[in-house]
Formats: sequence, C-alpha cells, structure tokens
Amino acid sequence: MNLILLFFIMIGYVFSLFMSTFTIYYLIRNYDKYGTKLMEILILLTIVNFGVIHSTLFLLSVIFYISELINLLLWKISIISYLIILIQLSLFYSFIKDYKKIPIFPYLIFTIIFGLLIGNILSPDSIIIEINNNTVEYSFGFLFGLHFIIFQIIMMIYYCYINFVIFNRARNKRISLFLNISAIFLLIPLSMSIFYIFFELTVFRSLFIFFAWIGFNFGCFIIIKAPKTFMVVTNKIFFVNIYHKSGVLLYSYNFMNSDSEADSKIWGNILIGLNHILSEFTEKSSQIDVLQTINTDIVVNYDDLGFAVVVATNRKNSILENIINDFTKEFKIKYHEELTEIQDLNKLINISDFNETIKLIEKYYQIYF
Repeated sequence: MNLILLFFIMIGYVFSLFMSTFTIYYLIRNYDKYGTKLMEILILLTIVNFGVIHSTLFLLSVIFYISELINLLLWKISIISYLIILIQLSLFYSFIKDYKKIPIFPYLIFTIIFGLLIGNILSPDSIIIEINNNTVEYSFGFLFGLHFIIFQIIMMIYYCYINFVIFNRARNKRISLFLNISAIFLLIPLSMSIFYIFFELTVFRSLFIFFAWIGFNFGCFIIIKAPKTFMVVTNKIFFVNIYHKSGVLLYSYNFMNSDSEADSKIWGNILIGLNHILSEFTEKSSQIDVLQTINTDIVVNYDDLGFAVVVATNRKNSILENIINDFTKEFKIKYHEELTEIQDLNKLINISDFNETIKLIEKYYQIYF
C-alpha cells in the first residue's frame, strides 16, 4: 500500500478513535443532556460500533495481512458491523422524527435484506481476497454484492426522506440544518461503498473510510457542542401555564394550537386539584408530575411556595424537565414577595403582578419558539 495513503489512514483512525473515546466519556458524564435514556444508549452504541469496532476491523483487514482466513473473517465482521451501523442510524433519525415509533414497512424491508446479506456473507464465495502489490483487495460475489448495493441505496433513500420530514417539521430550521448536514455526510461514504462494490477499485474503499471518518467526527462534534439538537428539533411545547394552589391562573403562554384532547386551562385545573389533594396525604416526591394522553404529555412542577408550572408537550424528556426546573426556580426567586403575600387563600390575587413572566419564558424556552 502507498505509504502516504497508509499514513493518512492511520492518522484518521487514531483521531477518530480519540474522538470516540472522548465522546463516549462525555455522553456518560452528561447523559441528562440528550433527552431520553433510549436516545443516549442508541447514540452511545453507534459511536462504539463505528468509532471503535468497525474502524478497527476495517484497519486490520485492509492494512495488515495476517492470513487469508483471518483477514477475510475480519473483513466480513467489519461489513456486518457496518450494516448494523446503518440500521442504528436509521433508528436514530426515526426516533427524532417520532420518538419510539418505528415505521413498519421500511423496517420490514431492512430486516429482509439484512437477513439475506447475513445468509450470503456466510457463503465461502460471497467475498474473495487477493494480495496485489502488497495491497489487500476484496471482490464481491454477484448475489452478495447486489444485495449489499440494494441495501445501501434503500438506506440512502430513507435517510433523505426522514431528514426531509424532520426539516419540514422543525420549528428552528437552523438547528435542523445540523441534522441535514450530517445526512449529507452519510450519503457520500455510502456512495463510495457502492462504487467500491461495483468497480472493485481500492481508491473508493479509501474514500469511503475517509468520508465516513469526516462525517463521524462532525457527528461527535454536534453531540458534544449541541446535544439539544437531537431532541428539540421536533419536540413541541403547546403551552406553559402557571397556577396558584387555589387554582387561579397566574400566567399563561401558548406556543401553538395543540391537538391535545382537552383545553389547556381545564388540564391545568385538574392537575393542580389532584396535586393539592395529594399534598394533604403524601410527600411531595410522590405527587403527580406527569399525565399522559394520546398526543400530549402534561408535565407539572409543583413548588412548595404554593404554585405549579404546567407544561404541555408532545413528548416529555430530560432536556425539557431541566428547563422546567430552572424556570420554576427563577420564577420563585423573581416573584418571591408576591407569592409569599398570596399564601393566604383569602388574599386577593392580582395576576398583573406576573406580567413580566414572558421574559423568563423567552429566556428558558427559546429553543421551542
């Protein structure tokens, strides 16, 4: 293999391995920034699979010749790892679009072709290894190569479709642009992989791993610098209501028209009533903090100063919960005097005292505007 090419491949591998390790460490230390445990685990597994497993297997199988049997085995395992990565990425984008909802038809196709590929790769003539001018080269059997190309083309179409939907749904187009750029980075190595299978030229193999590492490192950068991107792009808030323990609405802000099953004020009064009743018999930690309907999660943060922040969203996650907690704390500090004065339920409440709450909403919920 060309020494210059070898040098760049080694540099790319070491840098990607470093980014993998650092991102994994950052994910574990800051797990609450990624919305849900499921998304964090999915991101973590994808990083380990590509940054550590696939990259290492790829390097060992194309740079170092150990023996025909071992190199072929390493190459086949790296391909299986690559196929799993493509499925993991499709799940990642699907969950951003609709959390925990897997479209049946596309994944039925993915599963069938994936099964065919696994069956084909076990065949001894699916991949052939050759050593040419100190370069390890691989050629693909017709059936395996055909299924491999079809699988990647379908994935490319799916990535484009799902990103188009996410972009159209996103309130903040600038934030969703990061995801669109990451999708473009995905299409390039996928194209290089298809070219390599079809033409069997090692230049496409090298371009594949280079572009894959570039896209991977860009993804790691986004994970570290803009973790909220993964959960707030399509996450929506319908309203933020603040209630006094008597049930009086202190402040209300509607972000959009909701499809929730009941009017926001009715929901708020019901929840405040439930929390107020429960507070007479239970500890604060056991009070209701979320109520779910078909299309809406109603999150309640009940403060001991006698008010509750009620937020309706299409999907509750830890990012939103942290925002609600921080908002509640600052609301309590800002209006501590007013809230203390109305602890007496017989005290007349002047809701105009809380008109400046809009500034707090703009400060804490700006990513949802």
